[in-house]
Amino acid sequence: MTDRSVAVIGGGPAGLFTARLLKRDDPSLDVTVYERNGTDTATFGFGVGLTEATMKNVRAADPQAAEAIRAASWAGHDLRLRHVDGDTTRDIALHGARNLAIGRARLLEVLEELAVEVGVRIEHGRHVTAVEVDADVIVAADGVKSATRAAVADEVGFKEVVGRGLYMWCGLGVAIHDAFFSARRSGDALFVTHAYPYDESHSTFLLETDDESFVAAGLDVFDAETPAGANDDRSIALLEEVFAEDLGHHRLLTNRSRWSRFSTVSLERWSTGNIVFVGDTAHTAHYTLGSGTKLALEDAIALSTALREHDGLGEAFAAYEAARRPAVERFKHLAYRSQRWWESYSLRVAARPEQIALSYMTRAGNLTVADFAATEPDTAAIALERLGTEPPTDPHLVDDWILAHAETFDDTRTADLVTWSEPDVWGDAADRAVADLRTDLVHLTGPDDVLSVDARIDLAERIKLTSNRSVFVSIPAAARAAGAAAIAADRCDGIQLTS
Repeated sequence: MTDRSVAVIGGGPAGLFTARLLKRDDPSLDVTVYERNGTDTATFGFGVGLTEATMKNVRAADPQAAEAIRAASWAGHDLRLRHVDGDTTRDIALHGARNLAIGRARLLEVLEELAVEVGVRIEHGRHVTAVEVDADVIVAADGVKSATRAAVADEVGFKEVVGRGLYMWCGLGVAIHDAFFSARRSGDALFVTHAYPYDESHSTFLLETDDESFVAAGLDVFDAETPAGANDDRSIALLEEVFAEDLGHHRLLTNRSRWSRFSTVSLERWSTGNIVFVGDTAHTAHYTLGSGTKLALEDAIALSTALREHDGLGEAFAAYEAARRPAVERFKHLAYRSQRWWESYSLRVAARPEQIALSYMTRAGNLTVADFAATEPDTAAIALERLGTEPPTDPHLVDDWILAHAETFDDTRTADLVTWSEPDVWGDAADRAVADLRTDLVHLTGPDDVLSVDARIDLAERIKLTSNRSVFVSIPAAARAAGAAAIAADRCDGIQLTS
């Protein structure tokens, strides 16, 4: 990069790590981070999750940063599904001790220290726009509600899709032993928590519900009466009662905690002129894959690499987007499937807990039944019992066994034939497709690309969750593992493998 000055708007993980890497790689650069919050402002949020894959990428780009982040993180906890049946509660193993979490405020402290160490200037309490800063390069890292992006929304092709479910971030002043999911009822309302420890004395408690439960519990009234920027105290009081056992009868910690709907942000172009977008400013992916911080750090690595390797801004920005967009789009697809799985959780909560566990682990498509069976063989074996006795103990044989035990349909001539490739299987188009079904047997077919195959499997699951119909799905042989997972998780009844 031949340009000499860089202004980073936003002091979150994406902005701070980008600033550090740029200044570290070229100390002659003048790099300034503008953060609208002052140093005395409590950061929004509690703990955030990191994966070992992300830490591996950070370590490859910046070993010192990886070491500092890991040293400030909380690791070693398992992930479990907490199943409540009357007065009985038991935990179902999902995977072993490969979780890593860190307080968001602590992560920002670490990244800021690392940035300042190499000479980055950070100006707190400065809410600036792109036209107000004089810099050769402007890195827009001001988050999901980015004012920088809003000013050029048409130029970059900004799109936003608001989710159907509701969520609220809270915390707990105790480090729980293991991460877990738990569903609890209050009358006709169902609530779910995603809980995990992030330091020696704190945990994140993320809470979710759907519109029907929101209204049934009267939370729509509470929400309407809560001023902007305030905690929804009456909802929180109800949730403390609902999750009293999971909370160990402690109080929830709050920080502007109120119900929200997740916004999926996308841009057709990740740069315009001398402005380039990173992290949540460029894209968002649903939190149920622990994705925001991962994408932010990996964007910073890719952008700093592109600017280091290319002299012209246009060339560098194009290289950054070309390097990152495929991985981001794939991750967003996985996160979208996870989001829709959780938004329809009330329809699957009555299933056997081991079945829910298998469905959860394979919901996005990045893990197969064989992957799950290799790490949690006992849980997988119980989940597979509905297909037949004595599933194989060798994970490499499990897909063959599942497909051999799937239902077969000798005469499909009278089946409803539906061609499908739309990812949103709970939207208007899917509503019409389901309403048009006339028989008890449905055959789903369509294009062979991954997104279309996943969409057919997800529509099959919707049909099974909401009716008594049998569904079989045509997929290419290359998607065999996805088909086996669909049958094992009861997303469909049968698979037709095509060439």
